[in-house]
Amino acid sequence: MTEIPEIKTEGGTSLETWVGLCVVILATFLGICNVKDNNIVQQMQQKQADRNDNWNWFQARNIRATIYEAFADELSIPWPAETPDVTEQRQARSADFRLKAKKQEDKSKQQEAAAKQAEEDYNALNSKDDQFDLCEAAMAIGLALMGVTALVKRYWLFVIALIPSVFGLLMGIAGFMGMDTNSPAVVWIIKVLS
Repeated sequence: MTEIPEIKTEGGTSLETWVGLCVVILATFLGICNVKDNNIVQQMQQKQADRNDNWNWFQARNIRATIYEAFADELSIPWPAETPDVTEQRQARSADFRLKAKKQEDKSKQQEAAAKQAEEDYNALNSKDDQFDLCEAAMAIGLALMGVTALVKRYWLFVIALIPSVFGLLMGIAGFMGMDTNSPAVVWIIKVLS
């Protein structure tokens, strides 16, 4: 069996040492990013539930307001041979239903605003989730290439493995720091992977 000679860099450190160091750093960072990504996904699920709940309340309040308005309209029509006392009671009930309808319309606007805010929050979280997804994908590719580098012991393959690894590190750091990475290239990659 032929042994492959150990390749040394200029400083005397072996390629295996560099690969091992990179694997440790990448795997550790990948684990941390995975925890953060899972937390973001949980927040996204909560925002999605909030959005759906608020839209449901919005619809319910609109239905209530419509029903109250219908009762108020019905009560605004004078009855045949009604007494002044009955007229006063009927008009008071009609005004009461109009007031209830107005309250439901006001609450409906609040529910609509809350639903739209939850949707905006969801989209912001989704952008961060995409960063961590790209981080995980790029680092997985980098780790796989590092493994092949350790087997074939070629320095040029190590350099190629660093490309997706560094990209993954940058996306993860950007995700932690809240940086915007929506460049055309990143958006294209996300679309391809979606």
